[in-house]
Amino acid sequence: MTDLILVVEDEPKIAKLARDYLEQGGYRVLAAGDGTTALATFRRDQPDLVVLDLNLPGM
Repeated sequence: MTDLILVVEDEPKIAKLARDYLEQGGYRVLAAGDGTTALATFRRDQPDLVVLDLNLPGM
């Protein structure tokens, strides 16, 4: 099974760039635009890796 990566980024263009790049590398990618959604997605899908925007509002 392909590794699952969660990208947490509030800037849509950066999130899309990261998602596209990772998908080209063969990864499955989920995206969240805020901390609340990221935590819910993490709990539900249990990704193998989280790429987190450290300046994310509300975190």
